[in-house]
Amino acid sequence: MTPKQFAKFLDRDQTCWHCGAATKLVPHHRINRGMGGSKARHTPSNVIVMCAEINLLMESDPVMARQARRYGWKLESWRDSTKAPVYRYGGDWYVLDDSFGIGKYVGDL
Repeated sequence: MTPKQFAKFLDRDQTCWHCGAATKLVPHHRINRGMGGSKARHTPSNVIVMCAEINLLMESDPVMARQARRYGWKLESWRDSTKAPVYRYGGDWYVLDDSFGIGKYVGDL
């Protein structure tokens, strides 16, 4: 992902979805790209901004990985990221679209 592409996600998200941090932010793919994987997974509904520390923990710590799945930060490959709600620091759930839109989730979890 180029810095210009990442800037669009930063404009939308502003802070880490997990903790609200505003520094050391990185793009995080909700559905894994895989090793050197497809750029097709750079869609706005599939990428959220996370702090580097949590991004690393989601990939290396089983407890954090379970939490990430529970909160929609990590999704199985068959899920539709435009329909899967994602929890944001502060207590609300959202759905993301592929036009960089973000809306409060109002359904049942």
